[in-house]
Amino acid sequence: MNIKWILFASAFFIAQVNASDLIKLYEEDQAVRAHLRTLPNSEVKEYITEIMLPGDKARLSQIERILETVENLSSQEYFAAAMIMQHGSELSHYKKAMELSQTSVSLDPSNTNASWLSCAAEDRYLLKLGKPQIWGTQLKRKMNSAGTHNIYYLENFDKDARPDEQRKVCGIPVLSEIESRLEKMANLKNRNKQYSLWKTGT
Repeated sequence: MNIKWILFASAFFIAQVNASDLIKLYEEDQAVRAHLRTLPNSEVKEYITEIMLPGDKARLSQIERILETVENLSSQEYFAAAMIMQHGSELSHYKKAMELSQTSVSLDPSNTNASWLSCAAEDRYLLKLGKPQIWGTQLKRKMNSAGTHNIYYLENFDKDARPDEQRKVCGIPVLSEIESRLEKMANLKNRNKQYSLWKTGT
């Protein structure tokens, strides 16, 4: 394994995080994913298995302990906790992510990140149940029809389940924009460029 991976993992597991420092846990969660997007394809699987997933599990365990003991969190703290729950693996994690992000929005309706996450968590929850996602937020990857490169696609998406007006409330692109982005992404070979186009539209 690349030495920087080992150092990154060691720093995480050695660090003593304050029980109420939800924002730091969120920043760690995001840093892991940002680093993932810098790796060549040949290193992605190992990084996910040996760094990201164990880290996600540890952060989620810390969040669960914090939520058991700390009350009256801020909107941003509830959002941070929700994002880490969203990166869990169980149905209960996704349900909790929905609840926490909705609480975040109730405390601060201007928290657009939390609005988006409430819908993304619902999509992930539905997929875990074996049902179609309804907002259009959960991507997977597959080889394109020409067999030249992997592309992102929306897994099991019921595109008619929600109107565009509701997508806008969640900060999700309208259906035509979602379809346009996926079409453009399919023409890009670089997965990071594909993902950037998905997130920003450019």
